[in-house]
Amino acid sequence: MTGADDQQQVSASSSNVLVIAPPGCGKTEHLAARAESLVSEILPHQKILALTFSNRAKQNLSDRISAKMGRDQFRKYVTVRNFHGHAAEIVRSHGTTLGIPTSFDMPTKRTLPVALAEHARDGDDPKVANALLSNSKRAAISDEEVMQLLVQAGDQLAQRVEAGRIDAGQIHYDDLLRHAQRLLQNPVLSNLYKQHYGAVLVDEFQDLSVQQLEIALNSCDSRRIFVGDPLQGIYSWAGAQPTQVENHLRELCGEPLQMSTSYRSSPAVLNVLNVASSILGAANLTAANPAAWRDGGAAAALTFDTGTGEAAYVHAASSAIMKRDPEATIGVIVRGGWRRKPIDAHFLSTTGVDFLRWDLALEDPRIVELLQRAVGSLPTDTPLEGVRVAAENLVDPHDPDTLGMIRDAMDDLEESCEDMETLRSIVSNLQVRDPHAPIQSGVHLLNAHTGKGQQFDWVFIPGLEDFHIPSGQAKTPSEKAEEERVLLVMLSRARHGIIVSRANQLISKAGRPYPTRQSQWWESIAESCAMSKAELKAHILHTEVSA
Repeated sequence: MTGADDQQQVSASSSNVLVIAPPGCGKTEHLAARAESLVSEILPHQKILALTFSNRAKQNLSDRISAKMGRDQFRKYVTVRNFHGHAAEIVRSHGTTLGIPTSFDMPTKRTLPVALAEHARDGDDPKVANALLSNSKRAAISDEEVMQLLVQAGDQLAQRVEAGRIDAGQIHYDDLLRHAQRLLQNPVLSNLYKQHYGAVLVDEFQDLSVQQLEIALNSCDSRRIFVGDPLQGIYSWAGAQPTQVENHLRELCGEPLQMSTSYRSSPAVLNVLNVASSILGAANLTAANPAAWRDGGAAAALTFDTGTGEAAYVHAASSAIMKRDPEATIGVIVRGGWRRKPIDAHFLSTTGVDFLRWDLALEDPRIVELLQRAVGSLPTDTPLEGVRVAAENLVDPHDPDTLGMIRDAMDDLEESCEDMETLRSIVSNLQVRDPHAPIQSGVHLLNAHTGKGQQFDWVFIPGLEDFHIPSGQAKTPSEKAEEERVLLVMLSRARHGIIVSRANQLISKAGRPYPTRQSQWWESIAESCAMSKAELKAHILHTEVSA
């Protein structure tokens, strides 16, 4: 898509607009441009609501919109929330309509797992109960109706957890969306939000549930923009209903606007990405400016004897990249956390490369900043519980996800701290990074789903083996199709270079070596990677390949 196409799509006049944006085609920039243009269309008292899913995506979208329109205009006209944050604000502000006190304790993602552990008895299956509780709350139904569904399902643990929640006057994480949906079905309350928000921008529509779609539609009835890509839908396991949502949006919005030019990735990366896209029946993407990439970018497929050998190479290659370009960003992305263990172990045991593990709250720059602010504001004799309270008070009261990360971080700290002096020392020594930078320079160790919506100069994808990519837990045709989309998402995080790899042998939990089988996609992906190991090394070091 050309710059002229960009402007045409941004200025397209319709109360409901659906935009299909394949990976790297400027989805976030498109949303930022939309926000800037919508300021002149909404009423003076109105704001623009932007909805996304994760806190990282929320921060990224906020930064892009703020850079586009200016910080003052952004603060005045735009509210950016993830769906649970938006739901939390609705329930906190208007929950009394349903008999929910405004002082309810904000739930986090771990509230339900904790309750399951407390109520579990011999013979119970917490995973089954968790799924039943989550599924039963994906509709605008009352507590009594939820309990009826659980009774019909016959799971005693789920019934005990729900009864305990109701008796204690608590709300669980999934209750936020359920109650927000119920509240917005009240025409008077829905009208309040429609008067307040003159436009809504919804990011990653393919990851919406029908419940979340209804919440978005009932929060605003004009200038509704939905942007995403059905081929990047990877959250069915979490309740996303991509087919139903897309069908509804096509009926609502009409023919979608289609993007097709990649502004993110080099030609070498796109060669690999187009192979993965073709598996899904998608059209090829083209680079916006292919000549801008040194050597056209880089792509290599490497095989190692062992997982430890693969981990050592990832570390060594990352170190070489960072020495050549200290500002580079490197993503090491795996499908399942178990496959990352040898890589994490190697980075932890070997110095020379800065790295962050995205699944640890204590390595999240935003959480570190909040903890350091909390500790710095308290006297040295403050008990540890006082630090927890102070840190939680710094969190947006409508942000259950950040609250959950603060609680996770404090739990980790309290395991190693006996007093405030020790905690202050640990927190003060945590690495300080800019919490507002989209991606810090250095190496990022993460899983496929947490990397959604992010981008890195270089991406390593270890473990292109059967049972890992695709996941061994994918059994049904729909689950296996989603694994193809997961691979596409992983590959499409790369800007300049992509390195996929596999190991012929791994170590089991029992400590015994076992052979692996290459992924069903290995051959096609490997054939699209033009560089040999020697050529990749020369490219990284900016040298010629030795004879």
